[in-house]
This record gives sequence, structure tokens and C-alpha cells, in this order.
Amino acid sequence: MRRRLAPAGLLVLRGFAIFLAAFTVIGLIGEIRGRTTDASLWWIDLRDLPVAIRIGLLLALSVLLVLWAVRRAPGPRLRRVSAVAFCVFALLALRDAARFAGLAGAGLIRTSSPVPLSLIVVLAFAILAIAALRAPAVDPASSRRGWVPIGAALIAWGLLFPLAEMYFFGTTDYRRDADAAVVFGARVYASGDPSPLLADRIRTGVELYRDGLVSTLVMSGGDGADGFNEATVMRDKAVASGVDPAAIIVDLAGITTEATIANTTALLTMRAGGVAPTRVIAVSQAYHLPRVQLAFATVGIDALTVPATDPQPIGEMPFLVAREVPAFWLYYLRVCLG
Repeated sequence: MRRRLAPAGLLVLRGFAIFLAAFTVIGLIGEIRGRTTDASLWWIDLRDLPVAIRIGLLLALSVLLVLWAVRRAPGPRLRRVSAVAFCVFALLALRDAARFAGLAGAGLIRTSSPVPLSLIVVLAFAILAIAALRAPAVDPASSRRGWVPIGAALIAWGLLFPLAEMYFFGTTDYRRDADAAVVFGARVYASGDPSPLLADRIRTGVELYRDGLVSTLVMSGGDGADGFNEATVMRDKAVASGVDPAAIIVDLAGITTEATIANTTALLTMRAGGVAPTRVIAVSQAYHLPRVQLAFATVGIDALTVPATDPQPIGEMPFLVAREVPAFWLYYLRVCLG
């Protein structure tokens, strides 16, 4: 059994290595093109390093990941160099985990996960380093047969990564003082009442306003199939909860995530006399927030994501989460390469 599991695990690791290399290179292309900033932030934070050094390290790591994953029989030198590089990134990820713990301990962020994503990254690179040093050479025949499970592993990692971002990043509350809070729309029923999904978003936006973190709420939504505009209903519910009507901006055409970003950026700039916002709080459910972060990155706005609290279970949540996986990749590729 052990003889069978070890080669299978190695193939899974090789699929992970190719996935992470491809993800990082695509992100670097977007960063160099000015379409996004610090693309590696999705799995490691290197913002304190000079840009040239950060890009060089990530590019070198990507090359080593691919070489280690595709070589039929990695030589001793490649194994040693790869192991050292993987250990370096494991230590950098461990630094991220320590920072995250410090912020959470100081109450500057709120997280529902007992383990940060950074620790998962530490474990992944530690396993890669061990595999690079100890994995046996693979004969050409088994290597050719192995491309099928490597491809399957690559697809599996592509499905798991957005789910991990939804769970670790999406559920973390980064609320701070900001120029405004942007509340994303959702379904309004034929009765005129917001769906539980939307009611939770409105409630969270009102909470941010009451706590004094923002002085402006942007309610963004489109015309629903039941005859109500989501943004109008959102405004009315917020006003009924005690928000000053003058503090609310209504975006009636926020029919997509991208439309909301574009419209609210223009509306906030107009409200500030031509000065573009630099920091906003984005309010939506956890599954949606990674894609929201991607969309805000394209316009150069620092988005602090705050997940809407859901006191009651939402029945359609599994479908919404599953739908968000391809949507995440569509946005990521569009941001970096489009």
C-alpha cells in the first residue's frame, strides 16, 4: 500500500507545483501590465520587498516548480536548489502566519478560521522540499503514464484554490476606516422584501455606518425580475434602520460585479469633487469577496472586504459557491491577461 501511495502523492505534488507556477506567472503578467498589484498576495505577502526582487523571486520559484514537476528524473543539483527555494518560501509563509496571528490577536482583523491560509502554504512548501530531496527518480514509461493523474491533480487544485480563498480570505473581516462602504445587490422578492442574502448585506453595511467606520454607503444593484430595483430597496431598508438618507449613494445599474465597481468609483469621485476614492469597504457574502477584490484591483482601489453575517442558513449557498469557482478564474484571467 505504501509503495502505491507514495508515487500517487508525488503526482499530486507535481500537479500542485505546475498549478502554483502557472497561477503565479499569470499574476506576474497582470502585475507587470499594471492590471493588478502584488498578484502573489493570494497565497503569500511579499509587499515589503522591492518590486524587482519580489518579481524575481516569484519568477525563479515558478521556473523551479515547473522544472521539478516535469523532469522525468530530476538531477541532484535541481533537487537541492528546489528544496532550498521551497524552504525559503515556507519560511516567508511562516512569517505571514505570524503577522496574521498578531493582527488577529490585536483585534485588527476578525477571522472565523482557526488556521490561516499561510500555515497551509507553509505545510505545502515543507512537503515539496522533502519530496524534492527524497523522491525517487521516475522511469520514462511511468512518467508518461503519470501525466494523466498529474493533469487530474492540476484540475483538482484549480477547483480547490478558489474554495480555499472563499473560506480563508472571504470569511476574514478586514474592516477599517474607509471612504465608503459598497454594498453589493442581490435578489429582491416580489413582495418587495430583500432576500436573506441581501438583508444580511444591508445589515452589515448599516453596522459599518453606525460604528463610524464610513460616512457614506453605496447601495448598488439592478432591476430584478420581480419588478424592484435592488439598490432602491437597499436604500429604503438602510434609511428605515436609521441611516441618514444624505449618506447613501444609490447605484441603480449595478447589474454585475464589474458594473458596481465602475459605477461606484465614478459616483464616489463625483461626490468628492473629482477626487477618486483610495479605500473602500466591500460588503458581500464570503464566497463573492475574492472576486470583488480582483475587480477592485483593476481600478487601483484598496478594497477592505467584510463578509456579510448570515444568522440563518441560506439554502442556495452550495450553488452560489459552486458557481463562483469558474467566475473567480474568469475574473482572474480577465484581470491579468485581458
